[in-house]
Amino acid sequence: MLVIAQMPIRFDQPLWLVVLVLLVPAFLIARRSIGGLSPTKAYVAFALRSILIALLSIALAGPVWEKRGEGLTVTILLDRSQSIPLQLKRRAHEFLTSAAEADQRRDEDRVAVITIASDANIAATPDVYATVPDQFLDEGDTSATNLAEGLRRALAIRPNDTANRFVLASDGNETAESVLAAAELARANNIPIDVLPLEYEYPNEVIFEQIVAPARARQGQTVEAKLVLRTQTAATGTVRLAMNGQPLDLNGEAEGDALAVTLEPGPPNVLPVSVSLDESGTYQFDAVFRPDDPAMDAIDRNNTAVAVTFVAGFGSLLVLDDGSEQSQYLVGALREAGMTVDLRLPDAMIGGLVFLSAYDAVVLVNIPRWAFDEDQDRMVHAYVHDLGGGLVMIGGAQSFGAGGWIESEVAKALPVELNPPDIRQMPAGALALMMHSSEMPQGNFWGQKVAQAAIEALSRLDYAGIVEYDWGAGCRWAFPMQRLRDKAAALEATRKMVNGDMPDFGSAMELAFDGLIGVPAAQRHAIIISDGDASAPSDKLLKKYKDANITITTVMVGGHGTVLDRNKMKAVADRTGGTFYNVTNPKKLPQIFIKEAQFVSRSLIQEGDVYQPTVVMRLPGPIQGFDSVPAIDGYVLTAARAGLAQIPIVIPTTDANDPLFAHWNYGLGRSIAYTSDVSSLWGTRWASWARFRAFWEQAIRWVMRPSSPTNIHVNTHLEGDAAIVEVEALGPDASFLNFLRTNAIVIRPDVTDEPLALQQTGPGRYRGQFRTGDAGAYLVNIAYAAGSGDGVTQGTIQAAVTVPYPREFRTVKHNAALLHEVASLTGGRVLDAADPALVNLFDRGFLEVPKSPQRVWDLLAILAASLLVLDVATRRIAVSPRRVAELAGRAVGRRGEVSADAVAAWKRTRARVARQQETAAHAARQTRYQATEEDAAYAIDVGEEVPIERRQKPAKARRADPDAAPEPEEGEDADYTARLLAAKRRARGRAEPENEAHD
Repeated sequence: MLVIAQMPIRFDQPLWLVVLVLLVPAFLIARRSIGGLSPTKAYVAFALRSILIALLSIALAGPVWEKRGEGLTVTILLDRSQSIPLQLKRRAHEFLTSAAEADQRRDEDRVAVITIASDANIAATPDVYATVPDQFLDEGDTSATNLAEGLRRALAIRPNDTANRFVLASDGNETAESVLAAAELARANNIPIDVLPLEYEYPNEVIFEQIVAPARARQGQTVEAKLVLRTQTAATGTVRLAMNGQPLDLNGEAEGDALAVTLEPGPPNVLPVSVSLDESGTYQFDAVFRPDDPAMDAIDRNNTAVAVTFVAGFGSLLVLDDGSEQSQYLVGALREAGMTVDLRLPDAMIGGLVFLSAYDAVVLVNIPRWAFDEDQDRMVHAYVHDLGGGLVMIGGAQSFGAGGWIESEVAKALPVELNPPDIRQMPAGALALMMHSSEMPQGNFWGQKVAQAAIEALSRLDYAGIVEYDWGAGCRWAFPMQRLRDKAAALEATRKMVNGDMPDFGSAMELAFDGLIGVPAAQRHAIIISDGDASAPSDKLLKKYKDANITITTVMVGGHGTVLDRNKMKAVADRTGGTFYNVTNPKKLPQIFIKEAQFVSRSLIQEGDVYQPTVVMRLPGPIQGFDSVPAIDGYVLTAARAGLAQIPIVIPTTDANDPLFAHWNYGLGRSIAYTSDVSSLWGTRWASWARFRAFWEQAIRWVMRPSSPTNIHVNTHLEGDAAIVEVEALGPDASFLNFLRTNAIVIRPDVTDEPLALQQTGPGRYRGQFRTGDAGAYLVNIAYAAGSGDGVTQGTIQAAVTVPYPREFRTVKHNAALLHEVASLTGGRVLDAADPALVNLFDRGFLEVPKSPQRVWDLLAILAASLLVLDVATRRIAVSPRRVAELAGRAVGRRGEVSADAVAAWKRTRARVARQQETAAHAARQTRYQATEEDAAYAIDVGEEVPIERRQKPAKARRADPDAAPEPEEGEDADYTARLLAAKRRARGRAEPENEAHD
């Protein structure tokens, strides 16, 4: 690479500059081949040829023009996590505001601001007018600190045309990733990181470390739970303990149920408590410490602890229904069979995956998708796939595809496809979404979220369209009304929505109406999401919707929330037969849109006739031994799923055999789908069937998770941020099980999973660990196998590790040392907020001035091509300067602008031509007269016609006649005069011989 000193240009391939030596032979060749070229043209041609060679040589050398940047961009990263005292965060904000607006800041300097907590948010993009905002948005989770994400976000938004400096204000206590790894990226980009340590220390603090309880126990066993607390100074207070939400009496005969404690600094304080576990299931222990004096404890978020113990039983079953008693026949039959059945409403799922893991199978009886939120939907899937639980979905008018389960996580675990078969010709529904979510917090995000939820809940045969508002184009189709098919195009359109601030509902409703009317749908429905401040639609438009039987549901979110806005949106829903929702928690929005989308999916319900199912498979499985089943009065249409799913009972139709009962193994668990119901709606004959109890007992026991082994023991505990899992494996004869084959998985609180490696550490002992972060329960599922052939021992076992509060609240002191290391690594400074006058954030010392390289070879190549044409033209085309001047004069001249000299010359020429014409005319008359007279005399004398020879005889030479007319000039008048003179000469030639004869 060649860089020319003091010039902003460099060459990537400088060896090509050798081509410039061709200028010498080009000069020699030009001298020999001048030929007939004029000296000027020869010099011009040689100059063009030389410039052409130089341009080609420089273009081949890869020239790069380097533009040096101007200005400095300071990106401020402010830690706003909850672990930092509020007063300290305010002081840091005042300091950074003053430093960002200092006199040292030049006009071209820019400022950007990024706030850091569990995630990093851009509060101000790099701009010459930007300042540190007075208040920071507290969206997201502030109970964690991810400094590394903040630095990566700063690197992503930094301008390339200015110098850059990062300023990190934090306590240095990070809870996720590694800030040093991100600082390495900044150093690689030559960006220094100045740090402002926010130093603090809590002298008095009590931390509830954990509850140590067995991960698994047997029914009826008494276990010991150990409460572990740590304090910096001596403190007194009370401890309370609850088991599954019920308080336990810890103080014996004393008043109340709290235990008074005195805590000593130094080693952890351990308080043992004995607990009897009388029933099978999951036991959750919750403990809390309350100080007698608030001054003894600065942070109350770290005064709680949680532990979970699984108690093995003989099989327990969770049945969820909506309270309409549609499961009464099924629950009664299973209880008669001796099974442990827990009947709950869907809101019991709020207990999370730990609650669900206490059961060996879950039965959903006509439960719609909108009864679960997104986390609970993923939770049920993880329960089956990763924890080995059983799932049974029983039909009804709100189940399967009719209940919005299409494209859900639960749908993945079912042995049937919820979208209707392609071969079915059935009436479809049409849904129009009018999106006006711009003024709600994270409006674009939630707008996309709810649109995707509604589209995914529809079948591939339904129609859908999305109306948005764009300031440039007004109301328009983000996705025109059309059949969904594979939904890929519709989902892509939701990610590109504008979500502008819609000024009125009328325009969007007119557009949606035309789209809904234009498709052949059996049901038509529309949903409007808005803050309500758009102008109300006209009564005429609402009547048009009602007359067309198109309902409108309105969802009010965010915005101003005035009574007028609420009444406006409620009136739209009431007038058209829809539903009005006033939503304050945006997390409920997807469930609402899923529910409303089902208004157009009624066609999936097949009823109005008696359907006789057929048993087509009798292989070993959940219905082995059943050759026939009763008829039903209805079912929800589904399709066979490709793969290993088995469909032993079908409903024969003219189009296909529709599934009624299907089953398969999914992940570590199993699932069953029964597309009809077990109530008096469609299943009256089943409820009175003599083998009803036997059928369902056999099916449920097939799908249930196997009982946990008694010879495998699991213990879990926390060591700092690491969760430790220890397994002790014994054989049937109490011998150690060595070389156990394990496949363990950890399900984190956000329902994501990660593998867990277990290594043997001793005879029959295995150990593994994983890093914790967020607060919540970490479920561990261990699948194991030992032996081979007929002697193989295998099974699954579960355990849990709980983190009661975020790691953010476990620290009582800053970590300034980490911040100093970041500054040292990147060449930054350690700032002191005590003296802002000494801090200059816009100091350019030791900062690298950025250069913006721009390749210019393509421009040079274009210039060379243009010069090549000019070079050829110069050598091959002769150009007259006089002619060029004349053409130029004609091109720039204008008619009607004639000089006085030109007018005078024109007049003189006209007068001369007139005189010449007059003289010529007179001579012609004289000639005709003489010729006529002479010819007549000659004819009389001779008595005969003049011979042709004599007529053509040339006349003799005559003296010049001074009175003769002057010779005419060239032109038309001259030709006329010449003809007259020729006639005169002919006449004289005829007359002269006669005169000679007479002489």
